[in-house]
Amino acid sequence: MSTNYAAPTLSQIAASSSDILTLQLSTLPDVLTALVPDSSDFPTNWSVYPILGDDPETPLWAGEEVDTGTWDDAEDEMEKLMGIELQIPKEALRPYLNTDVELRYKFVDESSMEPFSQVLMLRIEA
Repeated sequence: MSTNYAAPTLSQIAASSSDILTLQLSTLPDVLTALVPDSSDFPTNWSVYPILGDDPETPLWAGEEVDTGTWDDAEDEMEKLMGIELQIPKEALRPYLNTDVELRYKFVDESSMEPFSQVLMLRIEA
């Protein structure tokens, strides 16, 4: 289920004007950080995680889930988190050396719908 969630960005890598972002494995940190763009389009009670591969329904790799909100005792309600960071170990990118791979984030909610973002295309080089 695709909705128009903006593609992730990478915090350590400057944005590129081309359609493909080239990453040099040798210069990457051990953990790459993907950012989920702040949005009012997803609820505070979902989780989100990074995925790699061209089929978001059955990704080739999936990272750890992160909550999109946190409980606020003072307000007695869920509060949306901003600046959500998703971790991608450098080792998860190694199988894609000298190829292109699609990076997205995918949501998990209570209803079994799993909407996902638009693609950030990565070219993995040595």
